[in-house]
Amino acid sequence: MVNERKLPTFKVGLILLSFALASLPSAVAQDEGPSVTLMKYVGKAQEAMRAGRNQEARDEFRKAIGLAPKTPEYYIGLSDACYQMKEYDQVAFALQKVIELNPAMKDECAGEYGEALFHLGRYDEAIPLLKAGLRYIDSPAAKARRTAIAVAPPVTPISTAPPESVLRASAAPVEKKEAIPLPTHDPASSAGWHSIQHKHEDVDINKFNQTLAGAIRSEGIVIAEYQGYEKSDNINFFHPPKAKFRISKILKGPPLNKDMPVRFEFKERSVNTPAPAGWKFSEDKMPAKGSSWIIFLEWCTPREGMFDTYEGSFGRLPADDDNLNKVYAELEKHSNR
Repeated sequence: MVNERKLPTFKVGLILLSFALASLPSAVAQDEGPSVTLMKYVGKAQEAMRAGRNQEARDEFRKAIGLAPKTPEYYIGLSDACYQMKEYDQVAFALQKVIELNPAMKDECAGEYGEALFHLGRYDEAIPLLKAGLRYIDSPAAKARRTAIAVAPPVTPISTAPPESVLRASAAPVEKKEAIPLPTHDPASSAGWHSIQHKHEDVDINKFNQTLAGAIRSEGIVIAEYQGYEKSDNINFFHPPKAKFRISKILKGPPLNKDMPVRFEFKERSVNTPAPAGWKFSEDKMPAKGSSWIIFLEWCTPREGMFDTYEGSFGRLPADDDNLNKVYAELEKHSNR
């Protein structure tokens, strides 16, 4: 029996389908890359999820998506891993991709997609999705899927994980999510907030899971010049602008277009802080035009037309001699491993 959770049939059904795809010599939904490499990524992601290593699972699912970008199941895995780390922007991105790739899943995705948007402060978008999700839970389609899952045959485990671990994962109860809190008061607080300027003057690379060694593992690292941002009336703390950078040098990763749009986040993802009281966007929140930056691209595939930086605002460092020496030293250290 599946434990109660938001859209339980959606999660469990797609997890089973993901295992089934992974057991095939060449995944049905995959025709864009070597299946052996793909299955290795999927196996590592599933094993990391079972062990509670959510960041590792997230990164492995992203690698799988890089080889099979049209496979909804891998976006589901990405959504699960990011939900555990409260990376709601990534949850929203992953579920949006699921809906784009398979519009028939829209109702099944609605509840969790709405929850992610709620946490991002996008209430007008979240409310109709949350209502649709609640309607779906009691719908005949949801009940039919629950029945199908209950009688589903055992799934052949993938070769990259021991059979026992896969069977345990398939039978494990699905974690129950907490109810979505209602906004009963203004949560804005400036406690713990550090301005971007202060952050760049005193680079702290040892707090939370934000380390230079971690940033080095980003899929792409570039040196780029800031050229401006795309103006909009909708820019706020949790809805950052599209910043325009021009790459001058690629330190790591695949070739990229020199004109690089970046999601210029104002918060660090590992720090679950609300928007500072009275925070309002203005041009002084952006870098000086023509300034040079080291940018850690967590994933070299843009999301909604913008690249994500490692751990949000942590993934940008001024390209001064001190920071460049640190980055080059870390790159050299990892190249010898």
